[in-house]
Order: sequence, then C-alpha cells, then structure tokens
Amino acid sequence: MKKLAIIAVLASLLCGCASMKPVLPEKVRKIAIPTFANRTSQYDLETGFTNSVIKQFMVDGRLEVVSRDKADVLLEGTIRQYLLQPMLYDVNNVIVQYKLKIVLDLKFTDLATGKISWEQKELGGITGGTTTYNVSGGSANIATARIETENEARQRIFNNMAVACLNRVIYGWENY
Repeated sequence: MKKLAIIAVLASLLCGCASMKPVLPEKVRKIAIPTFANRTSQYDLETGFTNSVIKQFMVDGRLEVVSRDKADVLLEGTIRQYLLQPMLYDVNNVIVQYKLKIVLDLKFTDLATGKISWEQKELGGITGGTTTYNVSGGSANIATARIETENEARQRIFNNMAVACLNRVIYGWENY
C-alpha cells in the first residue's frame, strides 16, 4: 500500500512537470513591447531593460515583436525601484561588495479587446531582480570571486528578468 502511494505521488509530480503548455490563445502571434517607463532616479535604465526583454522574445520566437498598430497583445513595464546598497567591507572599511535590486511591474493587454489580461507587481517577488556583485577582491571571503561593475551586474538582472517576463507572458508563471 505504501509503495502504491509513493508511485501515485511520483506520477502526479511527473505529469505536472510535463504540462508546460503556453497559456496564450493560439490567435496571439504578435506582441508590442514599448520602451519601459523608468520611475527611478537612475538614468537610462529603460532602454537596456526593454532591449533585453525584446531580445528574449526574439530568441524564443513564439511571438513576433512588432509595433503597437500591428500587434495582438501589448506588454508594458515600469521600473519602479533601483536600490544599490553596500553589503561587505574589507578591513580598511572599503566597500568590496554591493547588493543591487531592481523592481519591475508589468501589464499585459489584449489589443483586440482593449482589456488588461493581467498585471504583475514586483516581478520575481521579494528577491527577483536582486543580485550581489564584487567590486574588489580585498576580502579573504571573496578573494576568488569575480569582480564586476555595476553595469555588468545590472545587465545580469536585465537578462534574468527578461526570461521572467517571457515566462510570465507565455506560461503565466515566473522563473524564479
């Protein structure tokens, strides 16, 4: 009896994993992604972020990225927060590691009906859009860690959140 229960649980888990079907109607073939709004004081986030999202959709290939007048659906984003905080200091009180967090809100609209299909506040939840990066190898704890610039760390977040945007549109869920 115990074996039968275990088999049933495993079978249901495997069936759940195999059902990654898109939630978009088949009639949806084209998407418009205008430049995201930037509600932070950080200059020019919107261009890099929007480009990362468009690139992700183009690589995926299931939806053609077009202008709004030719699109079936519209994906709009608002960069709501940009937070950079020191995380780790060396023995001389010099910052060697930062935490970077970017908060993104999304809105998805069916252009045929004009109705908002869904809105997502803080894509990725509490930790989505967050990373740490090292600006120095001065600490013994991070002596072997890769050193990055803020721009490189920001691009990592853009890329990760672009995948999350794609997954939210295509499957209805986030990837992290």
